[in-house]
Amino acid sequence: MKARVLIALSPVLLSLPSLAAEPVRADLDGDGKPESISVKWDVDQGGFTLQVGSASVRAKTEDPNEGGVEVVDLDRGDKWKDIAITTGQTDSDHRVFLYGFDGKTLKPLGEVHALTEAKGNGIILSDSWMGFWNKREKYVLDRPAWKIRAVPQPLYAVGVECKVKQSFPIVQGRGDKTPVATLAQNSRIQVLAADTSGRPGEEFYLVKSSTGLLGWASRVDLEGKTEGLPFAG
Repeated sequence: MKARVLIALSPVLLSLPSLAAEPVRADLDGDGKPESISVKWDVDQGGFTLQVGSASVRAKTEDPNEGGVEVVDLDRGDKWKDIAITTGQTDSDHRVFLYGFDGKTLKPLGEVHALTEAKGNGIILSDSWMGFWNKREKYVLDRPAWKIRAVPQPLYAVGVECKVKQSFPIVQGRGDKTPVATLAQNSRIQVLAADTSGRPGEEFYLVKSSTGLLGWASRVDLEGKTEGLPFAG
């Protein structure tokens, strides 16, 4: 299974050329007059400069290659349109930089891993690939502050199944080694949710055994002692 890092935002996406080598025009501030929008990519310095009219802003990126530029309507309940600049060529360095324009200045709204879903209701859902599952994060647009804000989740939904190839225990807590059950070899388990609050690669997963018991397993145990997890190929 391969991660999908960007899907169409129709009907709230207004199509523009994927590379803004030439200026394009769109009404961003709702005054009925389209603004001239251009992006200059600086491959040597690893970044880009976005210009709308006489206003400009520069951003640094991990991937210096030219990316995509789109105008999006993050909230159809207001008069504003926003700019999404996509950078990166792989899921690991993929980022989307979001900007608003208040008629005078460009406003950096924030950045997300991907615009997986943006239906124009002020909510952005952003997926990032975690090896065998997509981590879905939620952001809300705070238009008065001209910012997007992450909505914290205690756990992230996983929802995959796999087969135990080497028996191992699931435990009562992420920092507790007290076993709830020992997963039987060749049994099937469900990986329900993930705790990603630790360091990358050290996630803990809430697992449901074939007998209906719940406990926590480390990423190391899941990757090394099960088979059938949908790793990207």
